[in-house]
Amino acid sequence: MAALLSSYIGNLFSKVFAGDAPPLHAAKGRAGIHPWLQVGEQVNADVLADGKAIARLEHTATLPGLKKRPSVVFDLPENLSRLELRGSHVDAQGKATSFRRRWSVLDMARISHPLYDTARPLVERIRAFAELSGLVEVGNARPPAGTNAEAEAALLEAEARLGTTLPSPLRVLLAEADIRIDNSYFLQPHRLQTAEGLLLGLGGYGDGNGGLGALLPPSVLARYRRSVAAFAEIGDGLGALAWDPQGVVAGEPPNSAGDQGNPGAQPATPNEGVWYWLHQEHIAEPALLLDDDYQPQTAEAALTHVFKRLALSQAASPESEEQLLVDTAHPRNLLQLHFDEPRKPQLRFRSYDYHYSLY
Repeated sequence: MAALLSSYIGNLFSKVFAGDAPPLHAAKGRAGIHPWLQVGEQVNADVLADGKAIARLEHTATLPGLKKRPSVVFDLPENLSRLELRGSHVDAQGKATSFRRRWSVLDMARISHPLYDTARPLVERIRAFAELSGLVEVGNARPPAGTNAEAEAALLEAEARLGTTLPSPLRVLLAEADIRIDNSYFLQPHRLQTAEGLLLGLGGYGDGNGGLGALLPPSVLARYRRSVAAFAEIGDGLGALAWDPQGVVAGEPPNSAGDQGNPGAQPATPNEGVWYWLHQEHIAEPALLLDDDYQPQTAEAALTHVFKRLALSQAASPESEEQLLVDTAHPRNLLQLHFDEPRKPQLRFRSYDYHYSLY
């Protein structure tokens, strides 16, 4: 199985970056550099695209680890082939060194661009992405949602059962398509349930495992009881993408990896609920999907996130340290910068990372 998966991902990598790949139809993207340094480390560097300076990075770490907000943001020029960092680094002990590092740029937009084509309906975008990438299975909605009337009836029944009105993008997606990524899937309308129900049933917490009340703080249990689980992640344990119609409490922790010193979640205006990921491995810490202002992401952004975190992550690994993946279709490329050695900066694309895609 491991050999087959490795072969498949290798073939996908070749497909994405082949010289004869189909032309792109994507907007120019933007990138941000997120230094991952120890407290006291400093980096000052020019960012060069194909030899032309396009940005200046100046950063001193006051907290360890990766931050959600980038230290510098710049446009990704069309047909970019090389990115370079040229500057100086001061380590935590105050030792200064200079560095110069180039990477060959590989663009993932060849398979990702349909996801970001907001001129098209979401389901069309997902179908086009599935056809290009082969990472997603998209079929017609299953019975009882066989016709428009049947789909609407199934959605109304689900809303009555769950006691809430579903976000419009989710209603459309469930009415028109049955979507799977490997063993994971969007729940069909007649199977929609609360996050608590999913954990008690599919997760097995209702089978004499002590119950959720013994595992969760009251606020998290209350969130799971009122939330709708839209997508079930089946892998190393059970996870889910869920929607809480009550939204966030100002300052509550996002529970995303790293990002120390963040201001906490901020209610949106109007607040249309909040989407989040839950997983058995960190069941008491649902990871909120927030934008750069720490407000809840839109429903379309959250639903698209499924394909970033579980599908595109399979193709987001370069074959060597001299290569840098980017996605010129993505409006927010997250490039992590750290230093393995004083003169050897490492730049890594994390927008499709399982954890850091939350940024």
